[in-house]
Amino acid sequence: MSATLIIPAYQSSGAIAETIQAARRIPGVSEIIVVDDGSTDDTTARASEAGADTVIQLPKNRGKGGALAAGVSAAIHDHVLFLDADLGLSAADAAPLIAAATNASSPTMVVGVLPKISRRGGFGLALGLARATIKLLTGLTPQAPMSGQRSLPKYIVQHIGLAPRFGVEVGLTVEAAHLGVEIEEVPVPFEHAPTGRTVSGFLHRGRQFIDILLYLLLVAFGIRWPALSHAAAAARLTVAAIAVATLIALGVLSTPPAAALIAMSAAVAAFLWLPVLWLAAVSLNIRRPNHLGRHVPAAAGILFPLVGLFALPHSAAPDPAKWAGVLVLLTFGLLGIIDDLFSAGRHARGLRGHLRSLLAQGKLTTGSIKALGGLGVGLAVGILLDPGRPWLIATDALLIALGANAVNLLDLRPGRALKGFGLLSAICIITSADTLQILGPLLAAAIVTAPADFAGRAMMGDVGSNTLGAVAGLGLVLALSPLDRVAAVLILAALHCVCECWSLTDIIARNRPLSFVDNLGCRHLAPLPNEVEHQ
Repeated sequence: MSATLIIPAYQSSGAIAETIQAARRIPGVSEIIVVDDGSTDDTTARASEAGADTVIQLPKNRGKGGALAAGVSAAIHDHVLFLDADLGLSAADAAPLIAAATNASSPTMVVGVLPKISRRGGFGLALGLARATIKLLTGLTPQAPMSGQRSLPKYIVQHIGLAPRFGVEVGLTVEAAHLGVEIEEVPVPFEHAPTGRTVSGFLHRGRQFIDILLYLLLVAFGIRWPALSHAAAAARLTVAAIAVATLIALGVLSTPPAAALIAMSAAVAAFLWLPVLWLAAVSLNIRRPNHLGRHVPAAAGILFPLVGLFALPHSAAPDPAKWAGVLVLLTFGLLGIIDDLFSAGRHARGLRGHLRSLLAQGKLTTGSIKALGGLGVGLAVGILLDPGRPWLIATDALLIALGANAVNLLDLRPGRALKGFGLLSAICIITSADTLQILGPLLAAAIVTAPADFAGRAMMGDVGSNTLGAVAGLGLVLALSPLDRVAAVLILAALHCVCECWSLTDIIARNRPLSFVDNLGCRHLAPLPNEVEHQ
């Protein structure tokens, strides 16, 4: 299979000629493209003289990602090889990269691992951030996270896009892994001149660190990834900002005002999001396949009890409601994380399945623990809020337990549980604005996490869906009259009966309005097309 070699070059007049001449000896390379990324020296002239098939001279520096994108657009072959401009004569040793990628039975990206060098460069901050970013977002621990020597099918690059500037290598690894592309690291005896501990060297590594950090923040928060257009990314960020501003405005108008509480909760949620992702995906190693089969960080909903427990003690809600909220957050958060940690591979499904396992087989599943524990917590909350009224205590318990499980039932597709929580919260706030003191902090945290959840980059898990649902149930207890609570219990019970008998996802798919709402805002990296379509 013929391949196109793409060499991004900036101020590389000293090494580019040797690199091109050596690259001519790489088996399988039949086209060499050099992209001069706005150099002020004679890189373009040297590349032309050395025999590059195409030399693209960019009018201004676009960074490594932009230079590679320009080269890919001009490539005529179905396979591309990326090499740095400073490899010199060692560029001839790239044959294993092409062989491993072209001989693979499935879509594969092969990354070259360079030999360790004795000469010291920087302090490893950019390298450490690159490795941590890939570990967080994919679960992989690469040897060479920043290697620019890569071989892969062109259509994969075109499908996932290229991150800007020095975020390109980390972006290629993360986006390829997110689509299930095999990533293979191959040792290659390349030689290049590393940047030393000089002012220019530290500036170079500083730019690398910033570009990788920007990629991490944008992807982890679900705002931007290479395949998403700038307009779509701006729209996602704008909608999230408007949602937070609207929630704060409602807090200003509420009595007592909840604006400061909501703003503080949004800030805390944004600050804690990356540590929570790391805790869930790396420290606890909770990853699950989503509906597209991609293993993403799960149990990211740990954020919700953390934000709620931080904010509710500062709430102006009456003490019984405030401490009921704290109790719900603590217990449902704990029950949810137990389910996330220990339920993998269990086959009991739905309330009926868990109860059958408990009663017929004597097996106590995490779902049974969650259901019974949730009902017990609901009874405790009912006693706290409605002491001496047994029937109302039972109603409160059912409303909280059913609310928790209802949102959990929705958590099968990106964004669905958050939309359900938003709907229940809207009912509560419209009925009684006082519930904003309890629901506001969780709504603020939900808005912060929504772009990542909608993009399929993280899942809230049972710890998130159960916590949000239980708090929404508490909101209904606080907002509704006794008879309205009974009606809400009946509605939620009917929803559970429907879901025990039919697939909620199938019901939504067959109903056009429900399907529209379900898909609203859920932009994600599309599945990789069949390679045959691009041959």
